[in-house]
Amino acid sequence: MRLKFEIENDVSVLRDKKYAYDFYLDSFLEVLVHDKDSKFSLFSTTMHSTIIITFTELLIELHKTGRKQTFDPFGNANVYTLERVKNDLKITNFSALDDQVEYVHVLNFIDFTNVYSKEIERYLKAMIAVEANIAEHQDYVLLFERLNMLKDLSREE
Repeated sequence: MRLKFEIENDVSVLRDKKYAYDFYLDSFLEVLVHDKDSKFSLFSTTMHSTIIITFTELLIELHKTGRKQTFDPFGNANVYTLERVKNDLKITNFSALDDQVEYVHVLNFIDFTNVYSKEIERYLKAMIAVEANIAEHQDYVLLFERLNMLKDLSREE
């Protein structure tokens, strides 16, 4: 399994002093998953750093409690539920506009958590390589902390 963050603005905009860091951190994001022979868009959103932090916190909660989590990204009318069913992660995308389920994906929970964590690491390293001061931004700090929590929980499994 592979997972990739497709971000509208290139990380190099962090270098451009005419933009604040939030110009990059709030840009459009699509999360793509490649599992076996399928490739699908897990979700897309604006204000991507906030959503990545939130999604990471939901995975942490799912690790800790096993209780179903609800995820509502900005910029679209979809609501996602994350459920842990034994060793699997069941992700359901519900369209509030159409009042119906758009898709259900079932993935190995640990595999998903591991590829998600690796993509966050890549994302954080890419930012720090371009602009070292980003490490002081609250979104970077929160995501770094949540990433470590998620990795610790994954190791305990």
